Amino acid sequence: MRCIRWTNWCVCAALLCAAAARGAAGGWVEQGRKAVPGSKGLSSAEIKRMTKKEERDMRNKLSIRRIKPASGVGDWMTDPTALPFMLYQVEKRTDLPVYVDNEGLDVGSDELFEYLVVYLTSHNSWAFNQKETDNLSTWLKRGGTLYLDDCYNRGSPFADSVGPEVGKMIPGALPKMMLKTDHRVRDVFSMVYNVLYPGENIKAGRPWQYYMLDKRPAVFFTPNDDGCGWEISTPPSASNPIGEGIGHGGDNTQRELFYKWITNWMMYVYSH
Repeated sequence: MRCIRWTNWCVCAALLCAAAARGAAGGWVEQGRKAVPGSKGLSSAEIKRMTKKEERDMRNKLSIRRIKPASGVGDWMTDPTALPFMLYQVEKRTDLPVYVDNEGLDVGSDELFEYLVVYLTSHNSWAFNQKETDNLSTWLKRGGTLYLDDCYNRGSPFADSVGPEVGKMIPGALPKMMLKTDHRVRDVFSMVYNVLYPGENIKAGRPWQYYMLDKRPAVFFTPNDDGCGWEISTPPSASNPIGEGIGHGGDNTQRELFYKWITNWMMYVYSH
């Protein structure tokens, strides 16, 4: 199994070289635009069809995979449109290619080592079995980054599970608040956009937390239900290029902040 962090540098360089030459985006999001014209909601079948790839080509592409724990956390697939349309936004905002696979990832398998970033969300408590924990621990040491997202957004059993489970993967690790004044993470939310840090004011939710491993932030935890901010109920269109929101809808001002945060974060993870 290769060093994830070294591969990350190679991928980042290739992405930047390829961006100027690549053509217009197509595939799943184009299918999505055609799938439900005038519809106010997406069915599970439509979501699956929109996110299905004709071929599994991950080379030189940004990606993030959703974790399906072996313990069967009840709603690990909550907000099913969140990751595909978040990646769509990252692609549009950076002109870098993305790879989308919205199926659940078994982090106890070797497939984990094909990804730089993996993502877990739920409203419920969660736990990894020993095989998953050992595999994730090795993956983190080799440069992987784990993104944990509390879908409940008010403090929940999911949040209560974060400390104990991360402690199994990184023994002795303690959570650190992500603050604008912290030099270790000062670039996280300024890579593409200069925006408020999470928790900087009341409109920006609550601060993220992170866990260090080998002098780098290896695990990030957001209590703000970011996935609910990314998800959509209709595909993007010319008149509404970020789609109609669900949990963080309204005038899309808050959703725009969520998209700017994740675009900055993805650029940080792929370049540090």
